[in-house]
Amino acid sequence: MKQILISILLLLVTAQPLRAAEFNANNIISDYELENYTSLSENSIQRFLESKGSFLAEFTEVVNKIRKPASQIIFEESQIYRVNPKVILAMLQKEQSLITDNSPSQNQLDWATGFAVCDSCSKSDPAIQQYKGFYNQVSLFTEKVRVNYLRDLQSLGRTLTGWGPKRTKTTLDGYDITPVNNATAVLYTYNPWRGSSIGVGANYNFWRIWNRYFVRNYPDGTLLQEQGEMGVWLLQNGKRRPFKTRAALYSRYDASRIIQVSKNELETYEIGPSIKFANYSLLRSPQGAIYLLVDDSIRGITSMEVFRTIGFNPEEVIEVDEEDLELYNIGENITIASAYPTGALLQDNSTGAVFYVQDGKRQGIIDRTIMNLNFRNHKPLPIHPEELNQYAYAGRLKLQDGAIITSPESSAVYIISDGTRRPVISGEAFEKLGYDWDNIHEVPQKVVDLHPIGDPLDLIISYGEDEILGDNIN
Repeated sequence: MKQILISILLLLVTAQPLRAAEFNANNIISDYELENYTSLSENSIQRFLESKGSFLAEFTEVVNKIRKPASQIIFEESQIYRVNPKVILAMLQKEQSLITDNSPSQNQLDWATGFAVCDSCSKSDPAIQQYKGFYNQVSLFTEKVRVNYLRDLQSLGRTLTGWGPKRTKTTLDGYDITPVNNATAVLYTYNPWRGSSIGVGANYNFWRIWNRYFVRNYPDGTLLQEQGEMGVWLLQNGKRRPFKTRAALYSRYDASRIIQVSKNELETYEIGPSIKFANYSLLRSPQGAIYLLVDDSIRGITSMEVFRTIGFNPEEVIEVDEEDLELYNIGENITIASAYPTGALLQDNSTGAVFYVQDGKRQGIIDRTIMNLNFRNHKPLPIHPEELNQYAYAGRLKLQDGAIITSPESSAVYIISDGTRRPVISGEAFEKLGYDWDNIHEVPQKVVDLHPIGDPLDLIISYGEDEILGDNIN
């Protein structure tokens, strides 16, 4: 594995805010998210606490005569009971604001996850004193989730208080909830309150914390697929666009770049227009007009003479409805003067220089790696320099969005998005985001430098003001 070293200066780049997601009270997190106990290492938990300025970053407690930091306690209990450490961190914030509070009271630490404290209970009740203490709260919470709730859900289909998938039950604040999975049933068993937009301490607040801290934020050009489902989505302009056919996917992208995500992560992106047809499809409207589909634009072919001259095949024309055409932008018409409307690789047969030519304009390809990544299995067509020079020069061609690159001159790894290179902060972030090391392509530094620096990608560091409050009862 190539170690990734990123200059600290890159951390000063302003990051984009997370997208707004819609709360689904019946599906707060997925079962995978609840039980993914390998999601964070002990070191990652420590770095997370430090990044939030949390008191827990420095807090220690004696456990079985050994003093342990909070990050170690959280990590070890998550491994023992196979509960996602992110769930523990979110619960600590929901119940006592311990992630963001840099000076909590002893009371907050003693009842860190709210374990054994019912709504009408007094924290001074002698019967529950055995449960207080940071370690006890973390350990007992995770034990309860694994040993009681998940065991009952597996054997009985419901927890002791009646929460279970596809079972409708009313919360203490009057909402009818039908959990779609075990994880949501677990959260309502532990805290049977839904909460509104101002609900403090309830499951709405847990969801807000989870989405702010732990929902992964992918760049445009990423291909996503929900775990266990067949559909593939393209992220573009902050939205997810579904591919309706395999041809539409494979004509544009390498399927090895698809990243598996949870339903919740996928649903943080608003649905955009579908991608139904393969790139460069010929589409005929009900009125008889023929269009060439180029990425997200349809370009009208001005006449059958143009159609024949360019060399299009009438048998490849697809009959479509007006609704299909309305999904696309209207591009420039294709005329006799439109040289290479679908794009072509042309090579100067005297110098060997390769250009990408489309619509009478040429872009220089400064290195073979760009040609290999953007145009797999395509060979350039040799032409005379006089013919090549008749096309207006339009600058240097960049890599397509979604490419993952590094260079032999630097250990930094970047993901191309919107023409920029977004640095990956760590190897752990790269892996946890679902990227594959085999998909990293080494290119010369001059190719890297074609793309200006964009926002860094990180796994657990969130940006902006933290507006989430826990119970924080002193």
